[in-house]
Amino acid sequence: MKRHLHVIALVVFILSLLYDLVVWGALPRVPEVGEDIVASANREAPLAATYILLGNPIDAALAPLQAFGEARLTAALSEGFPRIKADSTVAIDLIFNTTWNAAHRWLKTAYWMPPLWLVLTAILWWRRPRKVTTFGRRR
Repeated sequence: MKRHLHVIALVVFILSLLYDLVVWGALPRVPEVGEDIVASANREAPLAATYILLGNPIDAALAPLQAFGEARLTAALSEGFPRIKADSTVAIDLIFNTTWNAAHRWLKTAYWMPPLWLVLTAILWWRRPRKVTTFGRRR
């Protein structure tokens, strides 16, 4: 099992990255506040801007993923829509500095998962068990 930990960590990294790409990629199409949050992310949050940039084509190509992402974002951020509409320049600050509900807490947690899993994958790969040979091959 220990020799496969880096592979497991890599799979979890890929899954968490895909989740973030699908969810944050749906942000430009969220009614009312989507474009305001995207503009704020482009100014203040390079990781969120990257998720949006890479996830937008995925969501545009597959409508069910777009619907999933919009539903997750609306459930997580709907309580903050009035505040985001009032001052769209601080939309990212509002999203990451307050917690409105459990879905919002999960959105903030999932946001940081890919970088953490990437570092863990690299560490586990570097520390993976290797085959040890004490003598060369016989000829």
